[in-house]
Amino acid sequence: MLRAPVAAALVAAAFPAWPEEAPPLAVDVPVTAAVTGAGLALWGAMELAKGELTPSSCRWCTPPALDRRVRAAVVWPDRRAAALLSDVLEFALPASLAGADFFSAGRDLRRASEDVLVAMEAVALAAAATQLAKSAVARRRPATWATGVRTGPEDDRAFFSGHAATAFAAAAAFGTVARMRGYPAWPAVYAVGFGVAATVGYLRMAADEHWLTDVVASAAVGTALGMAVPLLLHRSPREGSWTLAPLAGGAAGVRWVLRL
Repeated sequence: MLRAPVAAALVAAAFPAWPEEAPPLAVDVPVTAAVTGAGLALWGAMELAKGELTPSSCRWCTPPALDRRVRAAVVWPDRRAAALLSDVLEFALPASLAGADFFSAGRDLRRASEDVLVAMEAVALAAAATQLAKSAVARRRPATWATGVRTGPEDDRAFFSGHAATAFAAAAAFGTVARMRGYPAWPAVYAVGFGVAATVGYLRMAADEHWLTDVVASAAVGTALGMAVPLLLHRSPREGSWTLAPLAGGAAGVRWVLRL
């Protein structure tokens, strides 16, 4: 009974406040590619070193009552099926959004490639942030908590969900890029992207890999990075000009006029 409300809550919590007027997008391809590569490199290095980075016992071992109640309601009998579906959707979502962006860009390969690069920059940063959080928090996964048997460092890396964080980052980034480019379908990109991302988060709970609070944190971090990367790092430079204009009291002065 909780499955649909949980998915709806994740979408509602992560859906962005649409700006009244978004700035145009500007992409410095070498710099963006370097940031993306650095994020992926950090993610890969920390994934390889997770045995050394994760403490030998959990730092956050006992879940709150809300997490326990939600787990009991949403976990699937076939947890492997839920995990497999989450894996498929994690990769299918950005690939599908990239394909839709290509057509929104008028089949302009260069423009579409820039859009995808910006979105992947956000995804890479979300993946790196996930690794940092997993190592620092060392939260016990629900399946391991239920059995009480720890088999390795991965059992204490629940907070927060990498699947959900990267899915929400992709949804937010592609939607924000489409908004900044002026593509008419940008509301649909947000709606479909966040809907699929919420499904990924639900499936991670159904697979008994993550708690509700893990997924909520993933949605918040992924959405924030997905929107912040285009809006803060890829705004077109503002234009301004100096004009000579009278100031209050009739005195002459110089005024800076800013054009967005």
